[in-house]
Amino acid sequence: MKIKITIALLILFNVTIKSQELNVKINGGPSGILYDSTIGNGTLKFGGGIGIGYTYFFSNHWGVSTGIDVMYNQNSFKLNEGNTINSYEVDDQTSAFEYRVTPSKYKEDQHFISAAIPLLVQYRTAFASNTQWYLGFGGKMLFSGKQTVKASADQLQLSGYYPDLNLLIDDLPSHGFGQVNSWKDETKTSLDPSFLLSLETGLTFKIKEKTQLYTGLYVDYGLTNLAKETPDLNIVAYDPNGIDNTQANGTIGNKRIVQDTRYLSAGVQLKLGFSLAKNKPQPAQQKTETVTQKEEVPVQEPPVQQKIVETAPVKKELTTEERNYIEKKPLAFQEVGSTSVTPELAARLDEIAQILKSNQDTDLNITGYTCDIGTKARNLEIGMQRAQAVAYYLKNKGIASSRMHLFSKGESEPLVPNMPAENKPLNRRVSLILVDGK
Repeated sequence: MKIKITIALLILFNVTIKSQELNVKINGGPSGILYDSTIGNGTLKFGGGIGIGYTYFFSNHWGVSTGIDVMYNQNSFKLNEGNTINSYEVDDQTSAFEYRVTPSKYKEDQHFISAAIPLLVQYRTAFASNTQWYLGFGGKMLFSGKQTVKASADQLQLSGYYPDLNLLIDDLPSHGFGQVNSWKDETKTSLDPSFLLSLETGLTFKIKEKTQLYTGLYVDYGLTNLAKETPDLNIVAYDPNGIDNTQANGTIGNKRIVQDTRYLSAGVQLKLGFSLAKNKPQPAQQKTETVTQKEEVPVQEPPVQQKIVETAPVKKELTTEERNYIEKKPLAFQEVGSTSVTPELAARLDEIAQILKSNQDTDLNITGYTCDIGTKARNLEIGMQRAQAVAYYLKNKGIASSRMHLFSKGESEPLVPNMPAENKPLNRRVSLILVDGK
């Protein structure tokens, strides 16, 4: 019993390990930085991205995917009214002082581009033959470009407090102290790499033989801070030469303004998956047919034996190898509820059709089976649909319907016991039995 189970698992492994997929995707939704601030508020804005990926399925349901994603992210950040931001500076006379900035309606519009390398575990399961539910979960490594900050304020009050003299200077524009109205400036700030938790889920639809359309939702959440800490920077830089060219520093790295910065991106996603599976012909069977055809050539040469030449293709008996190729190995329908002929099955059925054409007196019994998932009535129905799918394919390859006899045994007569669960795919099959004519 142990030997049978081991052989069954090896067959299953060999059938499913070759499934690979290349995909391209586009997504969109709120994407940017979540701010935790006691004196301001950040707001995510709409972003979007594109990506290319590769998925390696090591079973019918499980796989691992990676690739690269590129995202455009944007935010806004506003300071609450009535706050003064302090920092320590040195003036043009080398005197230390406390630099105080009191803004009115201070706002930043921010955006940056990021690239992420994902490593996700992928799970998929069939709802119907052409529709699946999928789930991907894992992590991504995020690398962000510099954040562009467009800062503005209705008014900036720039003051300097000298504690040694107990002196506050707030109206000395030539030395960098005074009031600036309708202020605007732009700067760039660096961001640190971040590790993200990632989740995606939705439905996938088969639109061509090797093409899947994925539709669903995604979310990426950062576990580490994006901001590089710059605790001594004020929101604007001190300029001892005057207030006319006051330059922005931004708020993101100042721990007194923003205590935490986490990446967040969520929204809808569309993805096209292209299967990399190849239809490989059976070399051994081609050799058998070639040899058989070569044996017939000399029979047709003598004109005296025209009668024998005409009847030879009809009366030709199938070889033991050809019979074994048709009867010994069932046709695998491993997905639950699947009734479609896969590219792997199509390659084998092409060979079977060629063999059947060489002997018109041989009929074929086609019997469909299932595992024990579902009701007996439903399993009999699925078994018949599988048999019909095989017969329809062979008919399109030139095999007459009158030569094919269809049956369904549903979940009865399993090839292997249905427990453990790994055995079930081996019981989802179609068997072919040759019936010699009289």
